[in-house]
Formats: sequence, structure tokens, C-alpha cells
Amino acid sequence: MMDLVAKEVQEAGEDLTAARHSLAEGNMKWAIIQGYYAQFHALRALVFARGYREKSHVCLRHAVEALYIDENILPSPVLEDFTFAMRTREGADYGCVYSEEDAHDVVRSAGAVLDQVRAIFE
Repeated sequence: MMDLVAKEVQEAGEDLTAARHSLAEGNMKWAIIQGYYAQFHALRALVFARGYREKSHVCLRHAVEALYIDENILPSPVLEDFTFAMRTREGADYGCVYSEEDAHDVVRSAGAVLDQVRAIFE
């Protein structure tokens, strides 16, 4: 299971790098999508570390809430950031609705979420 954890953390880092690159190039839609997936993979690593697998993006949110937020291992803003990123990604991906401000928020929060997840594993 720890191989999956390491793979997810690596994927999160790669997605964050891509999101920052997209942001710098002015590609806000892809910055949002990549920033969301950086958060998704980082949080998925936490769920894997506890021996669970999520069935959907919403299930991942609930698993992180139960396993890490409710247990005071992660602060609640992590879940708020992930929820915002999830909604923003859906809007960008399916509705073609996005903004530069939202892109900056998602990418910033992706970096913060990944930092906090890495700190748990250190």
C-alpha cells in the first residue's frame, strides 16, 4: 500500500508543477484542473495510507473528513480548499466557466494541501 501512497504523492507534485506552469502561461482552465488533481492525489495518498480506497471524488472528500479532519490531524481549511477546487474544476471542465482569480486560489491551495500531506508522511 505504501507504494500507492508514494505514487499518489509524486503524482500530486507533478500535477502541482503543471498547474503552476499553466497559470504562468495564462491557461486558467488547465491550471484549475491540474491544481484540483494535485489536491485529489495528495488527499488520496492519505486515504491509501489508512488502508482505504475511495469510490468517487465525493467519497474521497468524506474519507478525508472522517479520517483526518474529524481526528484533528488536518485543519478544516484543507477540506474547504478541496471542496472549492472540486466545484471550480467541475465548472471549468464541464461548463467552461472559470476565472483567473479562481485559478490562482486553486493552485495556491493545491500547494498548501500538498505541503500539509507531505508533512504528515515525514
